[in-house]
Amino acid sequence: KPIRILKHGRKAKSLVKYGLEEISTILMRPTYTPKFDVFKFLSST
Repeated sequence: KPIRILKHGRKAKSLVKYGLEEISTILMRPTYTPKFDVFKFLSST
């Protein structure tokens, strides 16, 4: 889902915070199926 833009033009969450929340969700819930392979992304290969 897209990141919401606030009235003053800034994003509601930074991309870093959004990414960290996504990674923590994937690691904490093994039944969650991510949109991408997190471990491949983190290893940068």
